[in-house]
Amino acid sequence: MGDAQATDARTEVESAAAPADGGRGRSGILLPAALGAVVLLLAAVCGALLWQHHSVTAAQSERESFLRAARDGATNMTTISHQHPEQDVQRVLDGATGQFHDDFEQSADSYISVVKQAQVSAVAERVDAGIESEGDGTATVLVQVTSKVTNRTGPEAQPRISRLRVTVDEVDGGYKVSKMEFVA
Repeated sequence: MGDAQATDARTEVESAAAPADGGRGRSGILLPAALGAVVLLLAAVCGALLWQHHSVTAAQSERESFLRAARDGATNMTTISHQHPEQDVQRVLDGATGQFHDDFEQSADSYISVVKQAQVSAVAERVDAGIESEGDGTATVLVQVTSKVTNRTGPEAQPRISRLRVTVDEVDGGYKVSKMEFVA
């Protein structure tokens, strides 16, 4: 064998041993696959974090809606004027639902009568609230209302503190008081 034949033989052997992918070998395939896996993992982590953020934000928004409805209900219940008690009662009814709505509606006439006779005026001045418990579309909220109350026979503008346990239900996308009780 001559030098030319030996060189040709060596070239054939080297060509046969060289990969068909231009010398990239397995690392040329693994690197893009690994990068693809990392991208998919990052996308999954980002998606999970986004879902968690949305869930927390939605829960916080619902809590705020429960608190607002409870504060509004307690304010409406403790703010009344003998000059327009019918509107004040209607305001309570508009924010009520269920048995509370029905019971208050049934006693509205006697409530209005007492307010007019005693010339009661009450204005809620400060309302504090905190959620006691919450669950599937309902929450129990503790509310403290400080109001100024006057009537025909009493001294002027006496401050009164009312503590209430208010149950709020989600009703047709809104939040309404379904139960209200005075607590000590």
